[in-house]
Amino acid sequence: TLEEAIALARRNNPEYLQQSNDGAAADWAVREAYGNLLPGASVSTGFQYQAEGQPRFGLFTGGDLGLGSTPSYYYSNYSLGLTYQFSPSTILRVSQARANRRATDASIQAADFSLVAEVTRQYLAVRSAADGVELARQELARARENLKLAEARVAVGAAIPLDAKQAAVEHGRAEVALIQAENTLRTEKLRLVERIGIELDRDIQLTSDFAIFEPTWDREQLIAMAMARHPQLLALRAAREVAQAGVRMARGAYLPTVEFGAFWTGSTREAGNVDALIANARQNANDQYQSCQLLNQVFQQLTDPLPTADCGPLAWNDGMANAIREQNSAFPFSFTSDPLTAQLRISIPIFTGFTRQRQVESARVEAEDARHRLRAHELRIRTEVSTALQDLQTAWQTVRLEERTRELADEQLNLARERYRVGASSFVELMEAETQKARADRSYLNAVYAFHGGLAALEAAVGQVLRPEEGSQQ
Repeated sequence: TLEEAIALARRNNPEYLQQSNDGAAADWAVREAYGNLLPGASVSTGFQYQAEGQPRFGLFTGGDLGLGSTPSYYYSNYSLGLTYQFSPSTILRVSQARANRRATDASIQAADFSLVAEVTRQYLAVRSAADGVELARQELARARENLKLAEARVAVGAAIPLDAKQAAVEHGRAEVALIQAENTLRTEKLRLVERIGIELDRDIQLTSDFAIFEPTWDREQLIAMAMARHPQLLALRAAREVAQAGVRMARGAYLPTVEFGAFWTGSTREAGNVDALIANARQNANDQYQSCQLLNQVFQQLTDPLPTADCGPLAWNDGMANAIREQNSAFPFSFTSDPLTAQLRISIPIFTGFTRQRQVESARVEAEDARHRLRAHELRIRTEVSTALQDLQTAWQTVRLEERTRELADEQLNLARERYRVGASSFVELMEAETQKARADRSYLNAVYAFHGGLAALEAAVGQVLRPEEGSQQ
């Protein structure tokens, strides 16, 4: 059925699926725009290794400054940041993303309607080709009967042999016409399968019928329907909204931007050789202990002695070595946190080399162009609806006239066959009646599918289905 063909096309037509895939991207663009209203957060960590050796300070080495070689070290750090940026463009981007999603949805609906119209037209083309095959078979059957009749009359001497030869020629032409009609049917079926977007390894039969009815719609009502709900007009209106949102976005570049940030950092360091640290600490402790002892001796030798200090805590002991080992065992996650850092920045653009002016003007021109495109399409829709309705009404009248002509041609053919059978007319007269019958049948068939094609064109102009859901093919 036509409904099954349309459903298959919606699931398999590549061009339509390309269009419908845009909906997911548009949805995520809206989520992204809303997400930009929230503060941003980042976390990072790093690891570093420095081998044992002489440190360098600019142009000088540690040896130049009287420093010894340093042991190997392992470093690690972390950074946690929280930032928030507020600007008019952030808020305006939400409305722009929502307008773009509406435009995308409208474009998908327009693509869906175009797909339905294309499948319907091709479906009608296959039905027309199938009826053309049936008509060619009827013509071949009549040509076969005429050949038998002519051969029978020639056999009894009631007609000249030329009649039989001419009947054989007409029979051959009918066979050629049938072959061509069958080829046309196969071609149209392949095109329908292509529109649907599938591959078939078997023949298909189309079962939907289409009614012939008198179009009684009012032109103004159809135009009002098209202006209100035509998918292409809705898509253009949504595109105009996107362009207007772009103008607001461009103008937002003149407004200030506020940025706030807060950062937490920390680091740790561990020596690869703790013995070197212990040795340095022991040396420093011994030096401090000896200095303390020396000062105490000096204080005691004074005329008025000063109180002496207790040098015992400065003396080196195993507890100090253990403390150094524990403090050195910090890599990689025993961080020492640094003080909180916070910042606030306000940016007011003053002059950007006419970049903002160009962006605003470009956005304004795009919005104006979108408005003109919409207006042009509205005018085109009005014209298409009017002409399609006139063509459909003309096609309806043509069908009725061709139906009467076909009936008269059928009566004329029956009369000519009977006259030739009884010898009252020549075979030429029978062929002329046969030609008139074939021409009337094909004219009627063309008129019928011209009506259906005109109805499809009117549906495309109005933007919605007007064809009755049920009906019988005439």
